[in-house]
Amino acid sequence: MSNPRTLARLALAVSVLTACAGDREIDSTRSPERIVVLAPAAAEILEALDLLDRVVGVGEFGPWPGALADRPRVGGYASPNVERVLDLRADLVLTTESAAATAAHARLGALGVRVVALDTSTYDGVFESLEQVGRLFGRERETAALASGMRAEIEEVRARAEGAPARRVLCVVGRDPLYVAGPGSHLDELIRLVGGENVAADAAAPYQQFSLEAVLERLPQVIVDSSDNGARALRGRAAGSWARFEFLPAVGDDRVYFIDPGRLAIPGLRLGEMARLMGQLVQPEIFGEARPEQLE
Repeated sequence: MSNPRTLARLALAVSVLTACAGDREIDSTRSPERIVVLAPAAAEILEALDLLDRVVGVGEFGPWPGALADRPRVGGYASPNVERVLDLRADLVLTTESAAATAAHARLGALGVRVVALDTSTYDGVFESLEQVGRLFGRERETAALASGMRAEIEEVRARAEGAPARRVLCVVGRDPLYVAGPGSHLDELIRLVGGENVAADAAAPYQQFSLEAVLERLPQVIVDSSDNGARALRGRAAGSWARFEFLPAVGDDRVYFIDPGRLAIPGLRLGEMARLMGQLVQPEIFGEARPEQLE
């Protein structure tokens, strides 16, 4: 249940802003000076642009650049703590698109805090987000250079994988229920980039709940499981919970990888690095085997 004092403070803030500003729109031409960032991919971009000194708060879910380790936490994507954001005097909340956060974003906007929600869930969205952040801070030239370097890295991986044997790949992003990476996700793009075939290529969304039966019928040859971000989560090349399905080629050939979500599942400036890692998992004959520390 909401704290009555919190609700009273929010109501007072709204009334003060309304009285002072009326229907004044947020100034979108001014470069933000006090930023709350909820999207790790956005934080990586800010770091590359040397703007982390403007960050006054971060979300609950990382990984975050080391320089942000001591910043106050303000909640998750879908439920940022509006009062905390106000206390930090933020003039921008930089987050990721989330239908669940619509109400919170609207409240922040009504209180005079600009909210920019980036699409960081897809391959193309990463580059669009980079351009968007560049425009926000007047750093278009710098972000264009970053995008150019990323594309060059990715194209180098694509060239190395040309003609590689097609392998059926499953990317797991959630368990209980089972969620997989489907078409439109950056993981799907990375799979195809290195010559793989996504067994969930017919999914209706970039990330979709999938039946275990459908997965087993498709006999994946490589399983990349980033479903667990817990401190004691299994990491490395191991059959783990998939071991009971001995008939799967991925299990029989020892090609099941449990990997930290930050290594592959959270897109951003490291797309080139992620492409090389996917190459190591799917086409080790070409890219070499992934080292244990790359999966942690």
